[in-house]
Amino acid sequence: MMRRCLTFVVAAAVQLASLSCLALGVWLCARHFPSVGLLPGVVLLALGALTLPRPPALPREATRLSRAEAPALHDLAGRVSAALGLPRPRVVAVDDRLDAASGFDGVFRRRYLRIGAPLWAVLDGRQRIALLAMELARNGTGDPGRAPVTGWVDRSLGELEALLEPQRDESLRALQDPAIVAASSTRMGSQMTGNQSLVWVAELLLFPVVWVVRGAVGLLRRAYVALQRPAAVRALHAADAAGAGLAGSAAVRDVLAIRALAPSIATVLRRDARAGDHAGADAAALRRGPVGPVVAAWPALVAQIRAAQPSPVDDDPAAYPPSLTRRAALLADAAGDPALDLDTSATDAELEPIYRRVVRDLRTG
Repeated sequence: MMRRCLTFVVAAAVQLASLSCLALGVWLCARHFPSVGLLPGVVLLALGALTLPRPPALPREATRLSRAEAPALHDLAGRVSAALGLPRPRVVAVDDRLDAASGFDGVFRRRYLRIGAPLWAVLDGRQRIALLAMELARNGTGDPGRAPVTGWVDRSLGELEALLEPQRDESLRALQDPAIVAASSTRMGSQMTGNQSLVWVAELLLFPVVWVVRGAVGLLRRAYVALQRPAAVRALHAADAAGAGLAGSAAVRDVLAIRALAPSIATVLRRDARAGDHAGADAAALRRGPVGPVVAAWPALVAQIRAAQPSPVDDDPAAYPPSLTRRAALLADAAGDPALDLDTSATDAELEPIYRRVVRDLRTG
């Protein structure tokens, strides 16, 4: 409870500071315009705009599927949500990753579900139910990173810290090159030398300020993440347990293992798509639906990868977020049969255009 209160206090302080910077910046810019207060006013406006917590948005590269375009996928997500006791996602999207995600989109916090088409293609029916349950359950487990007040601050602090990251200015480095300075001075006299000294002085004055500000922002962000960590880890494990209750512990472990091997799987799928050798697409796989011989061969390829390359072991309890293999190791066996056993084959026909695009990108990318 104390951590939750401190998290809320820090989030409220960051939001209040952002609004204060915006208000003070507007006042300095408008007071006796134009005046010497214009420059600090613009700086405060920029700082307030950068640190003002903003809701996350669904990535643009994700393809949104309406209910008319994918009725089976929407119905499947709705039935899994109902089994979890949660509202159905308002937005269902598909992208080209070997991963999946869920969350809240925009200011109005519309629930969304984002599925990677390659990951969906390599999973069987029960594993697909497990994937949906694990992702959708994360919206109802009390994760502070998904709350409207505390969930937006870390994202804003991360963007500000990345903006303050020192970048190597190639043009500035070129101006500081002794050979270029000597050549320029010979042609232009002492003018270039004076300008060069001005650049160096400005850099020497600004660098310590930027370094101190970035250090303060980074320290605040890490302290904020540390406050959120216990609740976030509990929410993650609760989502895994919810998935095990609906689809079985074995299905959840399979999904976690496949996601842990995503880089290796992506390499093999790309090589298979370019080579055109799809011997793994046996008759049973082809009966899954109109996915084509390339996509139909992927489950057999993934099974071979899992047999040849076990998931990496990472049992570090201090790691954050916990590794996929650690999540699988901590998952308790669900008692009884899985609560849901749904047919997911109709979704392959709906995702056929996405599958074709993924195969094309693998061949040409």
